[in-house]
Parts: sequence; C-alpha cells; structure tokens
Amino acid sequence: MPAKKKMTERQFYCVACRKRVMIPADDICFKNYKNSNMPNGKSPALVAYCEKCDCNLTKFVKHSKATSLKNKYGTCR
Repeated sequence: MPAKKKMTERQFYCVACRKRVMIPADDICFKNYKNSNMPNGKSPALVAYCEKCDCNLTKFVKHSKATSLKNKYGTCR
C-alpha cells in the first residue's frame, strides 16, 4: 500500500464526494466545538463548505495550532 500524503492546510476530505477538496482561503473559518472529553472542554476545528455536493466540511486541528489558525482565518459567524 502506498504511503498517504498529508493534507495541506486548505485541503479537506469531503465524505459525500469521497475525495480531497481544495478550498479557497476566504471560505475557511475557525470554530471551537464544545467537547467535555478534550482539554479545556474545546475541540478546535477549521470549517468550510463543499460547493460540489452542498455539504459542510470540518477538519479538527491540534490545540497548539489553534491560535495561529484563528488569527489567520477568523472565527465563524
């Protein structure tokens, strides 16, 4: 089996399309999901939208990268 390539920051996996989707930086936002099992009760994630299949995309990120991604993409409305 060939080695899997890491996804870039702007790449998301669309479950409906079953493939990787490249999202423009303007369409990505940062969100903290509430989760009591995680440190600080939060799960940081990048959120986007797949225009091909009309579904929301979520990619969870490390806590260490959360503040820099929040500053880069801004929070969701």
